[in-house]
Amino acid sequence: MSGRGLRRLLTATAIALAALALSGPAHAANAAAVDPACSVPDTVLAPGEGLPRVAARLAAGRPLSVLIVHSAKQASKPGIVGYPARLEEELKRRLPGRAVRTAVLSLPGEPAPAMVAPLAQAVADQRPALVVWQTGTVDAMRNLDPEGFGMALEAGIAEVQRRGADIVIMDMQYSMHTAQLIDFAPYVSYMSWLAQSSDVFHFPRYDIMRHWVEDGRVDFADEGDEAKRRSYEFVHRCIGQLLAESIATMIARPEADPPAAIPPAIARSNGTSP
Repeated sequence: MSGRGLRRLLTATAIALAALALSGPAHAANAAAVDPACSVPDTVLAPGEGLPRVAARLAAGRPLSVLIVHSAKQASKPGIVGYPARLEEELKRRLPGRAVRTAVLSLPGEPAPAMVAPLAQAVADQRPALVVWQTGTVDAMRNLDPEGFGMALEAGIAEVQRRGADIVIMDMQYSMHTAQLIDFAPYVSYMSWLAQSSDVFHFPRYDIMRHWVEDGRVDFADEGDEAKRRSYEFVHRCIGQLLAESIATMIARPEADPPAAIPPAIARSNGTSP
């Protein structure tokens, strides 16, 4: 067997072992269900095919390190626990016995094209197993070229994967007021199409929040301080749950065709064999 073939076999074996561990009785007994108030239909959110690089690292006994990259000027409102912290807590509940840590890279006010270089540098420096790239809001607000937005997404995804990490792309938030002022549709559609063509998971935050609003679960139109606080708390809590559930499900779902082997230099820096 060639060296490349052997590496692919070892990667596939690692993924299968991770899936077995995560689907066993211990995982089933400790997995945290999504709060019914947060749930959305499968037509709105369905997990992707898998996170093979993450699964391989977990099978090797390494921690699940997640880097969240966003362009928000303020991650959450004062007194509200943001979804990155919620995500870490929820992943720990779903992956008992596994070390989980999240880090956040904030690039306030930056459109997708300007995020690619610092995103790639952060992945090179921190070597996360998984990147959650939250983007599109600034591009839509500035009415930037959707094609340029898509090209930046492609470049960022390629940079992350080339450095040995899996990636989830997350679109913008939804509110009825902003949806009337800003045309988010071209950017959401581009992310959905690109995710399908690149075999990358698209977490549809825009459609999830629209479902909550239309279902009457959250109301951003209420200007009262307490109502705002409840709405923001609900969104961050539920996004953390849904994203964690999606990630845990994908980790336990091995791909038929594992990714190409991690380059030797990156593998050594990750503590894995080339």
